[in-house]
Amino acid sequence: MRHQNFQCELYRYPFTIKLSTRYGDCDVMGHINNVAYARLFEESRIRFGLALHESDNLSHFGRRDRLMLVATHIFYLAEMNYPSDVTVGVGVMRIGSSSYTLSCAMFNEQGACVAVNQSTIANGENGKSAPMSEALRQAAAQFLMNLEGVEVQE
Repeated sequence: MRHQNFQCELYRYPFTIKLSTRYGDCDVMGHINNVAYARLFEESRIRFGLALHESDNLSHFGRRDRLMLVATHIFYLAEMNYPSDVTVGVGVMRIGSSSYTLSCAMFNEQGACVAVNQSTIANGENGKSAPMSEALRQAAAQFLMNLEGVEVQE
């Protein structure tokens, strides 16, 4: 699996969030650690989930569809140094019956894509996949990426 070039184009993402790195995110050389990239992507996915569920807190967990992260891949494309502010674009690439594919891309202060994260978010009950509600499918459709002119590789 490899990221696709269109995933590094910020304009394709319908949801963006600005985040800052922390001193604890860096190594002795001042480089942002790979684990910090994962944390920044996690924060972006959670903030996206709040927007998806039109919520300003985590109270929606367990009340609607039971979504869980079942796969995630991070592609590290460039180093970052501390301190850094980043913009993360988030968008839905594909909607299935019980899951959706989420793409996140992290851009440094100069606008360069430094990492891509592709995840599968699935709905489940009692440890098994279950169809997503129509309300969730419609909400996810509002955050579909602009994929005009690209061929998505599965």
